[in-house]
Amino acid sequence: MLSNFDTDPSFLKLSTLSGLNHGLAVLKSQLDAGGIMAALKYLNSRIEHRFTAIYKFQGPTQRAVFLYDKLGHSGNRFNAIATSESLGRFITAREPFGVTDSATDTFMKEHGHRSLVTSFYGLSLSQANTRPTGSLCHFDLKPQTLPSPVERDFMNRARSLLFIRLNGFGI
Repeated sequence: MLSNFDTDPSFLKLSTLSGLNHGLAVLKSQLDAGGIMAALKYLNSRIEHRFTAIYKFQGPTQRAVFLYDKLGHSGNRFNAIATSESLGRFITAREPFGVTDSATDTFMKEHGHRSLVTSFYGLSLSQANTRPTGSLCHFDLKPQTLPSPVERDFMNRARSLLFIRLNGFGI
């Protein structure tokens, strides 16, 4: 069983390699003990966004294989979304994508994009620089700041652990 010290997000946000390694160890223990949903809950505890999800790209649709809602609601309208309406469509194999407020963001206006999601940060799930087969993302219905550089680095490292575990889900 982990102590509060081991799972305290403020402790785990240390911008040191040891802080990142500790966070990854906690993530792995959450993954081992409670599976993907426990890992998403842990990832979500580190940021302000309401949702943390893993989506699988399926043609014109992105389907939530796993979706964690900080408010605990189930039967979410974000379980499946048209790729053309998803902010995840801007993620590439090499580059994450993030927006703090899609209603006021210049890039979003240039692309004529309107979305239910206001803030978003996501990165691809794929094998070594291949076309993404899915995404790992944080999102919210209200404006949120992008995760800190430390959190973005942590999320980038975490996706490798998650991707290995997700192989059985066809991601």
